[in-house]
Amino acid sequence: MTKNDMIPDGFHLVDAAPGFDVHMGNIYIKQLGEKKVLGFRVHDCHLNKAGTCHGGVLTYLADMQLVAVENQISSKNFHFPTKNLDIDFIAPVPRDAWIEIEADLVRETKGTLYSHAVMKVDGRIVVRSTACYHIAK
Repeated sequence: MTKNDMIPDGFHLVDAAPGFDVHMGNIYIKQLGEKKVLGFRVHDCHLNKAGTCHGGVLTYLADMQLVAVENQISSKNFHFPTKNLDIDFIAPVPRDAWIEIEADLVRETKGTLYSHAVMKVDGRIVVRSTACYHIAK
């Protein structure tokens, strides 16, 4: 294991769902006070032509923000289809970067979950996103 493969203390592996999640690479989670933080290591397979993390990978991570707030959701569904996802790419994310995703559940209605998240590398925000998820009955 190289330094660039190391996972920071306190993070443990999130079980990947079968299908697409398996191909993206490992996502980790850490309890941080009352909140949970997701973590992800950028590898060569996640890079674009410019040598930075591909926007599609960052969008995938933004769409995973509910994992960090699942204990705040009252609905007991196991899947919440994405209705809307807005994302702002603020700064490039380099090879081998450790990304931390901090999310908040903004509101839960009978039919929709609203959340927002920021992704940070070395403490600076590189991506921010808002999302709406459907609560199926």
